[in-house]
Amino acid sequence: MKLGLLNIRSLAPKALIINEIITDNNLNALCLTETWLKQNDYISLNEATPPGFLYKHEARQTGRGGGVASIFSDILNVNQRNGLMFSSFEVLALNVVLPNTMQKPMLSLALITIYRPPGPYVNFLKEFSDFISDLLVKTDKILIVGDFNIHIDDANDTLGLAFTDLLVSLGIKQNVIGPTHRLKHTLDLILSYGIEVTDVDIIPQSDDITDHYLLLYKLCLPEISRSAPIYRPSRTIVPSTKDEFINNLPDLSLLRNAPANANDLDVVTSSMDAIFTSTLNTVAPIKLKKTRENKTTPWYNSHTRALKTATRALERKWKKTNLEVFRIAYKDSMSSYRRALKSARAEHLRKLIENNQNNPRFLFNTIAKLTNNRSSLEQNVPPQLVVMTS
Repeated sequence: MKLGLLNIRSLAPKALIINEIITDNNLNALCLTETWLKQNDYISLNEATPPGFLYKHEARQTGRGGGVASIFSDILNVNQRNGLMFSSFEVLALNVVLPNTMQKPMLSLALITIYRPPGPYVNFLKEFSDFISDLLVKTDKILIVGDFNIHIDDANDTLGLAFTDLLVSLGIKQNVIGPTHRLKHTLDLILSYGIEVTDVDIIPQSDDITDHYLLLYKLCLPEISRSAPIYRPSRTIVPSTKDEFINNLPDLSLLRNAPANANDLDVVTSSMDAIFTSTLNTVAPIKLKKTRENKTTPWYNSHTRALKTATRALERKWKKTNLEVFRIAYKDSMSSYRRALKSARAEHLRKLIENNQNNPRFLFNTIAKLTNNRSSLEQNVPPQLVVMTS
């Protein structure tokens, strides 16, 4: 099970990038902090949510900023624990039940996303301790992720030392080693209890996306898949296949004479085709290969794909050389790519609406997907609404 964590610092202008991060990295869930969304800001969350995914979101109750969210695969059974209010941090608490796979019993875990704003921390240590202590009584598998704004990388940081001692006393493991912010501090954490976190990967982002890094990691749980595997016929062709093919060909000298007429030509052609096919099947037999159907974003086109490829190439150059010129080029390319994504998505939606302008049910479903809360299964348009608009 592969998950991610990112402090996005305003989701609205970067929703399509989040959508892409989920699909490109084949994530089962992505937790976000600092969404900067209001309680009923569904449009940005819908844009950020790929097909086959749902989300839960907790907005900051008063003031601006803040907000925590989780976007997760719809094969997971997710329930939210409501009514959690703390003065020192924001929290989204989910109970996640994995589907029954490989004849193994269903497993459940608590997935907690936290954002602690910078500032006084006395209340935080007490509130967080009480919250986790209560959680430990109710479940034996816990995953806590988020931006804690605690410099645990600083051995002289008072809050960092107190927080680390608290985790040790509760038997909670901290799994992030290395900076998660461009100022080289470790602020975004992955805490686990009763489950093993592996393969933690910390990936810097462009400055115009966020100053925090993307954290990718895996949970050691039964493997889950979005759909049943598909078996397709496939040959294994390697460099040595050519020589093996030539060495296995029978004597073709009788087929080298020029055919006397069209019928003889057909016979020779059929014979050569049968010989070549038989020889190829000998040296590279057809086997059924297990594959999975990849769902691509419907508004992707050759232009956005080319921009994405160019942006990734510049990103690799920047990270390899650490030169400012490549960082600036990557940032400019990423900005162009984001604009192209928005334009391609808008054009895709325009064509959908134009091609289905006489289909009220489709139009209302499309508008609902853009504007309604998709924190649970998508709703169907009530039949009476269709009748009224027909």
